[in-house]
Amino acid sequence: MNEPFDSGTGPARLREQAEQMAAEQRQPVAPPQSNEDVMRQLHELHVSQIELEMQSAALVELEQLKNEFESSRDRYAQLYEQAPVSYFSLAREGVVTRVNVAACGLLERDKNQLLGRRFEQFIAPQAQGGFRRFLDAVFTSGARQVLEAQLFEGEAGGMGGMVRIEANFDAASATARMLVTDLGDEHARESALRRAFVILDSIREGVLVTDSGNRIISVNPAFTTITGYQAEEAIGRDPSFLGGGTHLPQFYEAMWRSLHQDGSWYGELVNRRKNGERFVESLSITPMRSQDGAISHFVGVFSDITERKLAEADLRELHRELDQRVVDRTAELLRANQHLQLEVHQRERAQEALRDAERFFHATIDSLTDRVLVLDRAGSVVHANQACLAFVGRTPQPLQYLDFCDTDVRWQRSAGRELAAGIRSVIAGRADTFALEYEFATRAGPRWSQARVSRFLGEGPLRVVVAHTDITERKLMDGALRQSHAQLRQLALHLETAKEDERKRISRDIHDELGQNLLALRIDISMLSARTEGSHPRLHRRVGAVLSNVDTTIKSVRGIMNELRPMALDLGLQAAIEWQVGDFRKRSGVACRLLIRDEALFAAIGSQVEIVLFRIVQEALSNVMRHAQASQVEIELSSDACAVYLAISDNGIGITPQQQRKKQCFGLMGIAERVTALGGHFEVGMPASGAGCRLSLQIPLPGAGRPAA
Repeated sequence: MNEPFDSGTGPARLREQAEQMAAEQRQPVAPPQSNEDVMRQLHELHVSQIELEMQSAALVELEQLKNEFESSRDRYAQLYEQAPVSYFSLAREGVVTRVNVAACGLLERDKNQLLGRRFEQFIAPQAQGGFRRFLDAVFTSGARQVLEAQLFEGEAGGMGGMVRIEANFDAASATARMLVTDLGDEHARESALRRAFVILDSIREGVLVTDSGNRIISVNPAFTTITGYQAEEAIGRDPSFLGGGTHLPQFYEAMWRSLHQDGSWYGELVNRRKNGERFVESLSITPMRSQDGAISHFVGVFSDITERKLAEADLRELHRELDQRVVDRTAELLRANQHLQLEVHQRERAQEALRDAERFFHATIDSLTDRVLVLDRAGSVVHANQACLAFVGRTPQPLQYLDFCDTDVRWQRSAGRELAAGIRSVIAGRADTFALEYEFATRAGPRWSQARVSRFLGEGPLRVVVAHTDITERKLMDGALRQSHAQLRQLALHLETAKEDERKRISRDIHDELGQNLLALRIDISMLSARTEGSHPRLHRRVGAVLSNVDTTIKSVRGIMNELRPMALDLGLQAAIEWQVGDFRKRSGVACRLLIRDEALFAAIGSQVEIVLFRIVQEALSNVMRHAQASQVEIELSSDACAVYLAISDNGIGITPQQQRKKQCFGLMGIAERVTALGGHFEVGMPASGAGCRLSLQIPLPGAGRPAA
């Protein structure tokens, strides 16, 4: 079937599509008037056959959709049951309706002992009232709610431990879905709290905590970085001092109303920095509640999105311009479509006139711009239109067209003899149609044409129609398109080279400036630590902590430099790949073996090819670590007189052709573009073991011919 089937159409639309397809497949030759009823019945049978085929395709598609739905439902049920976190589903009265394996382990009960019981029975008596209010808020507001509560003594290890309950309302099943996390003992909570403070001090988003009266009690360093206010300048003040009157009171009233009704608030607002500069921030406010359900604190997390908003404004302006261009282009296409429909209508009227008399047929084909000939069984011209005669340069006279194709020297590259062979094949019945693109020398210069040969299915003597269409303009456009593709590949290669140069420059600047400053700072702090070791113990411990932070910063700087451009690249491709393999083993724990068939190949590889090979190895190992689920990787590097060869294999889950064609598969597309830009060849296949994935590529060496793919 030539047209895609639309499963959403009704019987009337289905019938209309079948009629259209039957009309397209029907020959344009009118049958004799005496056989009109027979042809009408044949047409109805043809339409019915097409309609049955389209219905069969719809049934197959529906069966596939059903199988995919059932498979997705089974995977979801398995994920729910085997999830490492505890899931509960509660009816409005608090009765447990569904649990998973982790939930049974948390409460040390079998599933049969939990279903049908009220979850409140597993909460400590002093926290049961707060849980009832918490559950009522979930069903009443429908918003997400969070509660920390103590389990009944004897549950969760027998110590009555604390748990964190996150719940939301599922309108489809009219149940509350709860995620319950074991918070452990008091020591564990204090340790988690310390870790949380470390995280808050290191994240880039600003964080401020207020008491129930909306007075700031704590901020993190990112708050100072974004607003310019030190912690001591902000603590004790109402956060509205940052607004500077940029929003109306109604804005803040709506914010507080949403915060109390929905349990959280998220939005964007405009504030002022300490220096008076305005900035746009994305703010999220979440209330924290005590065990009795009352709000004890508010936590606000915000980030500076000023640059993003400016970019969005520019993007909207660009979209407006593009929309206007689309409107203009659409109007132009509509006008062209109307003109085309008019031409089609005129062509249909001409074809209907041809069925009335032979003279109308001759008059019509003489007006066509395509060159049309009608041949008999011997290959002689029965009729040729004026366009054909003008192109060949002959006066109207009897002509044996097959001899003309075999002998005329204006056919380029033996195209005439090939066309004659195709016409003979159609005349003999070995083929129904034949098509050929050829070049022909004319007085105005070489012209490209497409010849289409078909049998005339009439009741009279055999006739063969040969139609020639000028495709010179299309050939020129194809050549220009290929040249444009080549230029785009060269541009992509230039951009990659510029990107690598910029990475190299930034990496060296970080090494020369930041690295030296950090090293000097560490030396000074080390000297201070040595001097305070005996005389100032507390200061010595503090200096030690600072020294540890400096060491961590130095490691981070080294990591950034390695991400931009590993220093091992300055030692050559072999050292860089060996460093990358070692770093991959350390980060992923996956066994990785590097095979170099001949170390002399590195002397023949240019700097541009070195960078491409290293980045390909880096991207491939990154994909293995993120997606392959492999336990073993092998990298093989070899060369010959023509090219260098690289193969990367793993024993993971592999990659299907459908996954390779996904739009988000940027890693493989980037590798393919890098290799193609250097005139190489890239393939994705399967190792000889039959499991996993194998990436293989070859890049020609400088001065060598292109190797065989």
